[in-house]
Amino acid sequence: MKTAKASQQNLRPLKIPSLPAVVMKLNELIRDPDVGVLEIAEELSKDPDLSTRVLRIANGASYGLKTPVLDPRHAASILGLERLAPIILQAGTKRLFAKGEKRTEDDMKRHWKHSILVAQISKSLGERCKNPDLMEPEALYTCGLLHDMGKAVFWDNKPNKYKRCVEIAQQEKRDLLEVETEIMGVNHAQVGAKIVVSWGLPRNLAQTIVFHHDAWKVAKVIPTAVLIALADRLAHAVELNELAGMPAIATQRDFTFLGLDLGGFLTVATGALASWNEIEV
Repeated sequence: MKTAKASQQNLRPLKIPSLPAVVMKLNELIRDPDVGVLEIAEELSKDPDLSTRVLRIANGASYGLKTPVLDPRHAASILGLERLAPIILQAGTKRLFAKGEKRTEDDMKRHWKHSILVAQISKSLGERCKNPDLMEPEALYTCGLLHDMGKAVFWDNKPNKYKRCVEIAQQEKRDLLEVETEIMGVNHAQVGAKIVVSWGLPRNLAQTIVFHHDAWKVAKVIPTAVLIALADRLAHAVELNELAGMPAIATQRDFTFLGLDLGGFLTVATGALASWNEIEV
């Protein structure tokens, strides 16, 4: 078993992307209680590319705006800061990998579609779960969006090597994290947590991401990991159109721990099925 020190050493050869300066600044402004929505929108409008991406996300089906918004100031005033923050982060992180290699384009598109779906599901579940120790829905969206960010780094840094990992895991029906550790020297959950810390995002996001494949081990101290793990499983089922097995994705243990009922879960699953084909990347 690799030590934490060994994992840190294996992270060093990987180029961990920096969050764009404009996104970092916007995050700081959003966290400042003395800064208003219009001031943040004004700062956002200074970056046309980011503004365009934010407007595209805000006008998507998942945000349910009754009329299209064409100006970042209008979008900010309608959405509010809590909803605007994850949209800015989504637009900014997507831009980090916008100029990837042609040969990994399809893999990256699948990665982003899955990540956005997990983010949507995480937020929807959070709005229905009664466990008081879970993150707020908008923070859950961010956590779902970033849960597999380590995979994007693998595809960006070592696409051929990582393709081997995915193929071996599928062909030999092995756990992907185990194969990643064997071939890459570190797994995507560890890389994802490193990214979140390096970006100055809340540490509880990093803790959730690093354990989202082993959630029950840390359920008492990081309860959100259980919800993200459930959202991840549901997203995979939606992507594979496994409708028959969908009710079995959440166990009674999940329902009890999260404070979720079957009706709420099925509502989220139905919404995820409807939104999957509408997600654009």
